[in-house]
Amino acid sequence: MPETARPILRELVIHGPQSRTALAQSLGLSPGSLTRLTKPLVEAGLVVERDAVRESVNGRPSRPLEVVADDLHFAGITLTSDHVYGVLTNLRADVVARETSPLMNLAPETVIAQIGQVTEALAARGGQPVAIGLGMGGNAYTPAPVGENELLDSGLLGWEQVPVRRLVAERLGIPCVLQNDVTALAYCHQWFGEARGIRDFAIVAIGDGIGYALFIHGQAVRLTEAAIGNFGHQILTSDGPLCPAGHCGCAVSYLTKGSLLMTAAQGMRRFPTYPEVLRLADAGDPVCSRAVQQAAWALGIVIANVVNNTGVRTIILTGEAMDIAQVGRPDLERGIAARHPNPKDINITVDGHDFHQWARGAAVLAIRHHISDH
Repeated sequence: MPETARPILRELVIHGPQSRTALAQSLGLSPGSLTRLTKPLVEAGLVVERDAVRESVNGRPSRPLEVVADDLHFAGITLTSDHVYGVLTNLRADVVARETSPLMNLAPETVIAQIGQVTEALAARGGQPVAIGLGMGGNAYTPAPVGENELLDSGLLGWEQVPVRRLVAERLGIPCVLQNDVTALAYCHQWFGEARGIRDFAIVAIGDGIGYALFIHGQAVRLTEAAIGNFGHQILTSDGPLCPAGHCGCAVSYLTKGSLLMTAAQGMRRFPTYPEVLRLADAGDPVCSRAVQQAAWALGIVIANVVNNTGVRTIILTGEAMDIAQVGRPDLERGIAARHPNPKDINITVDGHDFHQWARGAAVLAIRHHISDH
């Protein structure tokens, strides 16, 4: 399709059916230009006209344009240290199939083979994808964002200089798009989720590590893997616990699942499970309550730091350990208030954790690459 027609398709994908009048206004086009640019989309079968309806503004009949979402499919894959999670979506990122497979081992050839098997299982259930997106974390010392270089370093998987994008594309015979997994999830929220229509927002992800993505004026801020790693090691207190890197009182030392469990274990004199800590904290256990309160307070400090340093007012919290934001909400708010003068100005959304949602974010990478001009 012509490059000039891509913004029209993008608007219909993100916002659903629209009249020509609404499309022309949102894109700053004349009615004649819009008609000319939509013609190749209709001829290609990507866009159809719906039944006539009366516009609310002038009462005239109009035939809204709608993207044909179900004729194109996209695969999305995200990896943990022990599983492959995959989804198949249509053009509007509606999930039509999902798969999970335990990793046999972390060797690149094994992981690539299992990504291929999961994608083929998805295709058998919902349709052949035209592209695949991969959401992965990189090495915290790499001076480039994931996907910017052809060779990937992954601290989680223990990979060094693996051409994962090329290998997956060759294995499946379709284009492959690779980006940081938190950035992929942020794109999903920007187009189809909590951040739709919001130009400035940030995502903070808490789990085995700390992830971060920042959008300013509707564009993702380029963050290297090293910058994301440094974000997790920002110093919150001078007398806090030690992190694995030897920092005293950094965000990692308070917020990761491992740090929370270590704090609780010191008082319980045994190693609990993460759900157990949350359950006991909610029930009023003094040791687990204190561990969660401390982590929630630290998360509030991190949120305030993001707002103070970037000016964004919308924060989306996600990740395996994000339940601390719910169980320890008063302490989270106390942490924000310690560093930010107007906590009520901050809009905080806690996104329920689901690895298939992260895989959906990876599928959005493939959708963006397929239809977008940026």
